Amino acid sequence: MNSRRSFLQKAGATAIVLSTPAISVFSSPISEIFDQDKILRVAIMGLGSYGTRVAEAMQDCKRAKLVGVISGTPSKIAMWQSKYGIPAKNCYNYENFDAIKDNPDIDAVYVITPNALHKGQVIRVAKAGKHVICEKPMAVNASDAAEMVSACDQAGVKLLIGYRMHFEANTLKAVEMREKG
Repeated sequence: MNSRRSFLQKAGATAIVLSTPAISVFSSPISEIFDQDKILRVAIMGLGSYGTRVAEAMQDCKRAKLVGVISGTPSKIAMWQSKYGIPAKNCYNYENFDAIKDNPDIDAVYVITPNALHKGQVIRVAKAGKHVICEKPMAVNASDAAEMVSACDQAGVKLLIGYRMHFEANTLKAVEMREKG
């Protein structure tokens, strides 16, 4: 740790993770979450700077493909359509994205919006029957996180947190410790 602040931030984040219900990705082998031969077709919600970084990284992915966008800014939608070859039928705004439930071309939505919006958006995506990838922090408090997990469970969809170290040794140890009480 470089500083007391860094330590406290990491300790606080760990406390939230350990106090929330287990997210299904931790309790299932990755092979049970998504078919190993299938390409995951993803819509990105939130076309800001980090959404752009994710989209660029997805260009090199073999098992995931950017196929849709959700944004409140029509000019961003048009730019992304042109840049990434996204068809108009896979473009939504924040008011109409519930209609994504009728779009068989999209398997999952990656929520990359301001943290305070995650809960409502994740729940709406789950109710639309799409898997959810939510950028961290997952929620602003443990209660909201629990509601998000519950909504995904009730909808029968998977919830994944955009955390690059899911399977690192220390993360797996923390999950194991939590499971053992």
